[in-house]
Amino acid sequence: MMFSWILISLFVRFLKAQESMVIYAQIGGTAILPRDLSIKAENVYVNWHRESEEKPTIMRNPQSGIQKGKDVKTHVSLLPNYSLQISPVQESDFKVWHCRQHVLTSVFEKTYKLYHVTIPKVPTVMSGDSLSLECKLDTSSVKTSVTWISPQNSDCSQIVRSGKKISVNNVSRCHSGVWTCKVDYDGKEARATTTVSVIDLSPPPPDPIYTSVSPSSTVRIPCSLSSNIPWSVLNNTGLQGGSWSFTPDSDPSLQRLLLNLSVGPVVKWVPTHDDYKTMEREIKDQDLFFNLPVEEKFRGEYTCNLKFNSKNLSSKVKVEVLKFSSSEGPRVYEGKKVNLTCTLGHPIADDLEIKLKCRTCSTLPSSSFLSIPEVKMEHSGQWTCELKKNYTKLTYAMLSLKIEKAPVDIWLCVAIIGGVVGFILLLVVVFIGIRRHKQMMMYRRRKTRFCCCKSNPQPKGFYKT
Repeated sequence: MMFSWILISLFVRFLKAQESMVIYAQIGGTAILPRDLSIKAENVYVNWHRESEEKPTIMRNPQSGIQKGKDVKTHVSLLPNYSLQISPVQESDFKVWHCRQHVLTSVFEKTYKLYHVTIPKVPTVMSGDSLSLECKLDTSSVKTSVTWISPQNSDCSQIVRSGKKISVNNVSRCHSGVWTCKVDYDGKEARATTTVSVIDLSPPPPDPIYTSVSPSSTVRIPCSLSSNIPWSVLNNTGLQGGSWSFTPDSDPSLQRLLLNLSVGPVVKWVPTHDDYKTMEREIKDQDLFFNLPVEEKFRGEYTCNLKFNSKNLSSKVKVEVLKFSSSEGPRVYEGKKVNLTCTLGHPIADDLEIKLKCRTCSTLPSSSFLSIPEVKMEHSGQWTCELKKNYTKLTYAMLSLKIEKAPVDIWLCVAIIGGVVGFILLLVVVFIGIRRHKQMMMYRRRKTRFCCCKSNPQPKGFYKT
């Protein structure tokens, strides 16, 4: 009886020795066939054969090193311990492999067989829908267990679930990425992966976008898909269109439609009005941003929207515009009162700070308003208004002041010139009058006086009669 049990035990060990080692692998992945490391001879010859092929697919010769067969139709290599690595695994590799090791006159052989791990391709999933995954295994002689591992995204906790089939309800952008099916069997491990794309918009920036008014400047308003999904796939999932709309701070009850999404052969943002013509942009990837011209009137909230058959996806972005202005304009006459104002159009939050700077001025207090009773030439030049948060500069605005000498009043000049001319004319008139008076007096002094005599007067003296 005891002898029979010994024979049975030896027979079972013989069958196990002849049985192929099970190796699971995914097409396109990596498979490692471990060499029997109990054979530690330094001068061992290691030959790896596929199926019944007599010529080795790859071999290790102590004298000539590692060599590959001439007609090798797979990507194989030997690890430092001469185990076989196949990467990437091809369909033709799912065969029986033999490892023959030669030490002197002894031959040690071990067989391996590759089995499929397959994950059916998952279609693109809409945010909020459910996700179903399955890890399929070829039937083998070993016991297996399957664990699913979700992508390692920072915006959500990682999911680890057991079972060949799993379902995740209410998926979001954090479920996009590479899902891993980990197969544990016979003290070994195999991994298969699949990429899941969830249609959703990336989260908007947590803080407002701060910019400043300046000529011909634009600011990028961000919006993008959370996954790089081709537009052809989006169209097949029921994409109807999209839009960018604007709600101004000056009138929150008024919403303006800026752009519409054209989803034809060329995907682009189409302006709804000629005033928004500069915002037109062709879209070639998942980035849905547009460039906004910076003006004071564009302070407000911007909404990016994608419309599908089943639901709408939207993302909101707040834009704050810093404006730096002078009450008298950029050109100011010396001695005038000037008010400088730097503002976002509303009282700033407690964690924000506005600082005015002038190259030729002394240190100025942190304030959004500065009153200069009488500007001087030293105030001329470039002024800077900086908006900071926790000592970090968010944006800045520039203002150039040109201080000029105040001109003399034109009517005062006219009056002075008129007075001078009048005074000169008066002097001329007086001078002419005095001169004519003098001429008359001299004329009177030089005039000759004549006496009247009788006709035929007799000369005085003695004369004969």
